[in-house]
Parts: sequence; C-alpha cells; structure tokens
Amino acid sequence: MDDVYYRTVLELSSEDALKDLRFIKSKQKSEIDSIKSKIHKYEQKRSAEEAWYQSLSPLKRFFTGHPPSHHKAVEHLVNVKDRYKKIEMIKRKIAFLDEVIGILEEEPEKREMHLPADIIKEMIASQKDEGRSI
Repeated sequence: MDDVYYRTVLELSSEDALKDLRFIKSKQKSEIDSIKSKIHKYEQKRSAEEAWYQSLSPLKRFFTGHPPSHHKAVEHLVNVKDRYKKIEMIKRKIAFLDEVIGILEEEPEKREMHLPADIIKEMIASQKDEGRSI
C-alpha cells in the first residue's frame, strides 16, 4: 500500500509482470469457456424438457404442469442473458490485458504502469499460488 495515496503498489520485473498478465488472461479465457458450457447445458436441458412435454398426449399434457411463460423468461434471463453479459465483461478485461501485454512487450524497460486494483490483486494471488515472493 502506498502511504500517500493509499493505493496498491506492486514492484515486478517486466518478465514477471508479463507472466502474471498472461496467466490472468488464460484464467479469464477458461472462465469464458466454463460459462459457455453452462449456457449450453441449460439450453440442452430446456430443449429436452420441451421435447418431452410435446411428446405427451393432450390428456397427459393437461394433467402435467407446464411452467408459465414468465417463469421461462426469468429462467432464460438468469441462465443465459446474465451469463452473456458476464462474458462480455470478461472479454473487455481480456482486451485491456492484451493492451497492457502489448505495451510491455514493446517497451520491456518500462518502469511504471498504472493498473486497476483488481488486476494487481490477481497478480499478487498468482504469485502466491506459484510460491514466488511478493
């Protein structure tokens, strides 16, 4: 922590910073893949349930409950739309990481960079995971 402005200050070599930033980027990409697989599983489940419901005879359909359309809409919002919004946020973060990585690759002697606190915290966490000193 910086004593004057109360901000996090992390001192690293450019190689370590690049390594940490690439690790964070790969972790973000794997999170996107995980979210996409959850969306796919949800859509498969919904289509299987709908196919099963449509295969019932009219009499069985009458006695079998079918969720109202507004319940389906809320489920879709939670399981699909919100997850796509999260994917878009992660993609923006990855684009920012790409910019920072590009700057560090072009200017490896760069002495100072200003990064958001969440990225610095992730860099510190990745160093702790690898057992490197901070």
